[in-house]
Amino acid sequence: MRQSPKILRKPDNAPLTRIDLQYDLLHSIFSDENEVFTDPFPCQFDTIPPRSRVTFRNLYVNAVMNSPKASKLLKDKMLEIPEFATHFAMLSLLTNVGRINTTMSFFHEMKTAIRTYHPVPALQKTSGSLQDAPRLKSILKALVLDSDTPKMATTLRDCRARIEAETSPPTPITNLIFILANESVSISKLHFASEVDFLDLFTQVQLSSKSRARAFLWLAYNYYEAGAIGAPNTSNHPESNTVGSRDGANPFSDPARPGGRPPLDELTEAEAALENIDPTDEIEISRKLVAQRMHFLSTQSPKDVSKGGKASAKDDESVISVDSAAKPRPKRRDLGKGKAGKAHVNDGNSIVDQTTPSRMSDSQYRSSPFRASPLLKKQSTILTVPAQRYSPYPFPQDRIAHRTVSGSRMSPPRTLLEHAWNTLLYSDPLADSDDEMADEYCRQDYVERLKIVCRLRGKEPTPEPT
Repeated sequence: MRQSPKILRKPDNAPLTRIDLQYDLLHSIFSDENEVFTDPFPCQFDTIPPRSRVTFRNLYVNAVMNSPKASKLLKDKMLEIPEFATHFAMLSLLTNVGRINTTMSFFHEMKTAIRTYHPVPALQKTSGSLQDAPRLKSILKALVLDSDTPKMATTLRDCRARIEAETSPPTPITNLIFILANESVSISKLHFASEVDFLDLFTQVQLSSKSRARAFLWLAYNYYEAGAIGAPNTSNHPESNTVGSRDGANPFSDPARPGGRPPLDELTEAEAALENIDPTDEIEISRKLVAQRMHFLSTQSPKDVSKGGKASAKDDESVISVDSAAKPRPKRRDLGKGKAGKAHVNDGNSIVDQTTPSRMSDSQYRSSPFRASPLLKKQSTILTVPAQRYSPYPFPQDRIAHRTVSGSRMSPPRTLLEHAWNTLLYSDPLADSDDEMADEYCRQDYVERLKIVCRLRGKEPTPEPT
């Protein structure tokens, strides 16, 4: 596959410039005014009926807004700000053709450590979140048509077969672009005489942006519309604009060769340097976005970032608006604690209040008969950690009743099996085992284990202490 070298790869905090995006190419695609594409979905931002003829921009934006994975917040923002809708669609198209790496994210409040943040100043001139690449891809892949059941089109052969059967369009425009990207080598042989790859149209090559945009639109129309191969127009809406496709000819074809691929205009180095120039205002926007990202990271602890990474690995659909402020979450009050920070302890007959210690006292550690052991010194952090850590699940009353506060009278000793069973029933699964030191049985279990390890220390084949 020739797709992997075409993926954008940049370090964290590095902006995606106009050259990276090939912005002039995207602008030419989304500013084309030929209303020749059949939109199979109800329009989300206009009153035109389904199966009307629209521009590529309106076709693609409406496809994103009709995706089951598009959130209401995203749809409202796209309706409210048409410019944001166009910018979001541009970035989605780059994701659609495989240019955007799935580890990229584009909102500065990102907490996960498994993705890299990248400002996109050319597409972030309005409020609204561009989200991240996995979310964009899920929006595009969730779009289906009735013709996609029971089997979705996955190859160009499937699309051509449906076009020959007068099924127009054969598949959603987003799925068609996925197919074109996956079969880029076949596209190159069929339509470009192996001189240029389909994915090369979206990279920095010595070809004009306008000619590349026209070639892309020609390909999209050729495999999307039944009229491209001479089939009759099946639109039942006389008010639909069918100019350019009524006779079955591809409106983006070469004027000298009706139906043929449009020519690709080569550029000199001087002419290529005049395209995709970053204006000064976008350079300033990039600096501000990087500064916002660095400020956000400075307010986050490494533990918060790692927790965010675990959450994002499970769910790639987290959406945080770029213009939203990070609000601190209110701390939950543990069940069973009073206003004075006391815990209820069940001594078998009644519930008494005793102050819950936050740490093991130093005297308890110093009183250990194995305090001189070097192994025990390495384990000193185990005996001095906080009594319990925050958990999103409050302890039920019966679990608290089984805890014995350090310093109070200890119940009869347990066997190893009893202790293991009690730990399984009443320990917090979200807390680290080394943090659960409020239970005297846990501390006793650690001491017993240290006794065994210390007795083994120094015997063959144990190495000498370092």
